[in-house]
Amino acid sequence: MMKLSRRTLAIVAASALAASATWAQTKVTIYSAAPQDLLDRVIPAFEKASGTKVDLIKGGSGDLINRLRGERGRQTADVLFSVSTEVILANAALFTPYTPDNAKAMAEAFRIQGAAVPFTAVATSVGVNTKLLTPAQYPRTWQDLANPALKGKISMARVDKSGSSFIQLATVLQLYGEDKGWDLYKRIMDNSVLSNSSGAVPKFVNDGEAAVGVSNEDTLLKFKVGGGPVELLYPTDGTSASADVMALPATPANAEGGKAFINFMLSKPAQELVAGVGRRPVRPDVASSAALTPLSQIKLIAYDQVWAGENRTRILRKWNDLLIEKK
Repeated sequence: MMKLSRRTLAIVAASALAASATWAQTKVTIYSAAPQDLLDRVIPAFEKASGTKVDLIKGGSGDLINRLRGERGRQTADVLFSVSTEVILANAALFTPYTPDNAKAMAEAFRIQGAAVPFTAVATSVGVNTKLLTPAQYPRTWQDLANPALKGKISMARVDKSGSSFIQLATVLQLYGEDKGWDLYKRIMDNSVLSNSSGAVPKFVNDGEAAVGVSNEDTLLKFKVGGGPVELLYPTDGTSASADVMALPATPANAEGGKAFINFMLSKPAQELVAGVGRRPVRPDVASSAALTPLSQIKLIAYDQVWAGENRTRILRKWNDLLIEKK
């Protein structure tokens, strides 16, 4: 076997490091809890616009946060994309605050909180299978979801796995206060079959595996406009419309690539893609889908994302206690 000189070995090692550094700058690693139809639109568009390859890791927001905790201090993800604001606020040490160049294009209602950069707004909604329930049986309020007649007929995501499911719980707690809110949510939870992802809930409703599903409006809307037996409702006692956000991790391998993706998502072309999948854009110069109910026609609570972030750990602990007691 031919022996290489120290000088040759040094050159080979340097070349390998240079190649590795070049590769790090030609790909962006994105951890995302976004629904697949949104990813199918924005990821190829970003790759085309930037000439940068995306390495996509999908999972629920809870799983992705746990992954970032396990990787803390190492260079891993360049962007966490499509989670709720409170997920970022509750794990601030995992992220780096960043104000994108085009943040000024966002509507006044949206603002960056810590490292959380909004790219869309999503309302919490209820989907019903129109073949399994008549309009007279539709749950119109959170209280209706606790009706014993719906035992085993509701699909919801696990709060420890899904950021949107956490928002649903926090919405009930803020709407009714913690004492009444926890009692109500427990009864809703006892009626529900839990999944690991909010994205799975609308399909269960569409396919008739569940009569009712609590999820984000865009994922339910997809089945409704596609001709499925799905009706989209907003609780008349109050619901939330909150920002879905992205953030730059604390130790990204390709920070500039991560920043480029965040800037891209606030561009007008990207916001038009967001609107195209039934999400509400954060730019006032891009209209929401006409199929969405205007926010002015929905009874919205003043959802407190800061409170939700500060109390996230405590709420998750309490929810886990309810899971153990679930009937």
